[in-house]
Amino acid sequence: MSQFKLTFYGTRGTRTVSGPEYSEFGGHTTCVVVEAGDRKLVFDSGSGIVGFGKELVGAHFASGAPGPLVSYLFHTHCHYDHICGFPYYAPLYVPDTTTWVFGPRNPLCSFEEALRTFVHTPYHPVPLYEMEGELRFGEIREPEAVFFVKGQVDPVVVNIKHSELRKAAPAPEDTDVVVRCLRGYNHPKSGVMFYRVEHAGRSVVVATDTEGYVFGDRRLARFASGASVLIHDAMYTKGTYTSDILPTQGWGHSTVRCALQVAELASVGRTYLVHHDPNHGDATLRDMERDARKVHPNAEIARDGTVVDLIDSFPPA
Repeated sequence: MSQFKLTFYGTRGTRTVSGPEYSEFGGHTTCVVVEAGDRKLVFDSGSGIVGFGKELVGAHFASGAPGPLVSYLFHTHCHYDHICGFPYYAPLYVPDTTTWVFGPRNPLCSFEEALRTFVHTPYHPVPLYEMEGELRFGEIREPEAVFFVKGQVDPVVVNIKHSELRKAAPAPEDTDVVVRCLRGYNHPKSGVMFYRVEHAGRSVVVATDTEGYVFGDRRLARFASGASVLIHDAMYTKGTYTSDILPTQGWGHSTVRCALQVAELASVGRTYLVHHDPNHGDATLRDMERDARKVHPNAEIARDGTVVDLIDSFPPA
């Protein structure tokens, strides 16, 4: 049976936190790793990616496996908390590694230009061109999907909404993993990308840094329809969202209720709530989880280190 599991290496938003009040849920910023078959797909390079990168390099060389170490990084957007771990991702510094880096274009520059500017003097001592690992960049747009073909390392990017271009898509029987994307428009200043990973008859949707709409986000719900797991932003409590002093409505993040509206509309199997407010310690997050389960029994506040085995937990769709 093929492997399909996800691990939360970082679930926090805005900035890292530390201290005893954060010991249960963790303090690393966003990073979710999906292992589909023998491929490692990483979603966002928050501080959580640092630990994953060390584990990945250590396990690869301890195994004595031939050939280069290959991993695939997908980014929702370029805000600092989602890329702050990228310069410290261990494979970038190791020869005989290949790291594919995908992300959406922003209005000012390409995704590659944004990362190269970030990982450069005066912000970082080692620019990307001095790192020993091979880097391959790719920009993706909403009409496109990334196909991973059985027995092939290089992914295939295809415009699946163009009648002629989608003919380049690999045949279903040759396809091992598909990553689909949907542009989200309600996060300042240039939106985010949502991702849906499909493998072995199951699917995972990553939808962080998104704010709800009245009656639920219909576009996102259609995109996530029937998914085994929905990972959704739920940064705010109702109190902080509607506060008279400093309301966070319009800041591009959801409440628990916003997230659960999408989960209900999409009829997903399980919902993990992420992008925790750095001001929310364990006690607050436990209260939020308790409230969430009153509405959606299969909802859970994601914790750093949580592992979900989709093969064992969900029947194929």
